[in-house]
Amino acid sequence: MANHKTVALNIRIHPAKKAALIALAEKQRTDVTKLVLPQIDRLLETDVNDLPPPPVIAPDDELDIGESIDTRISFWPLPGDKSHISQYAAARMMKLGTVMKLILRGWITKNVPMPREELAVLAVTSNQLAAIGRNLNQLVKLAHAGHWPDSNELVDMLGETRHLTNQASAEIDAVVKSNLMSWENDHA
Repeated sequence: MANHKTVALNIRIHPAKKAALIALAEKQRTDVTKLVLPQIDRLLETDVNDLPPPPVIAPDDELDIGESIDTRISFWPLPGDKSHISQYAAARMMKLGTVMKLILRGWITKNVPMPREELAVLAVTSNQLAAIGRNLNQLVKLAHAGHWPDSNELVDMLGETRHLTNQASAEIDAVVKSNLMSWENDHA
């Protein structure tokens, strides 16, 4: 026996008739669907010659999503959102369509949309912060071991730490400023 997919059928019915159907189904110890489906089949059998043939539906294992979707899907932002998206795109020098793809992909995957360039900057900044942490850990280990580096080595380590901290801070500020400018609302 083939397993056919079914679809929901929404109908408007008077509340009294709905209550009567539910009561009848309970009396016959079945549900309303099983009570109504034979009546639908009987109705369709009487006028079967006038009906168009049913569509051929492939089983799930035969469906290939890549082949079944061959049309372009278009969507546009609401007028109030378009200004925000335009500002976001302008701040990042991106096309509006690319921003829309990022937003859609972010909504589907539940990830915040961010361009690759910004993600790359954040990755570099993250690596710099890790390097700062390693430098500070080296200083702490040397202090606990009682071995102090000579003053030139200490000055070099602190200078590198300060340089990396300033660079990471500037990059983080740039990313935050870019995000604020792109999503800023003129009415806020």
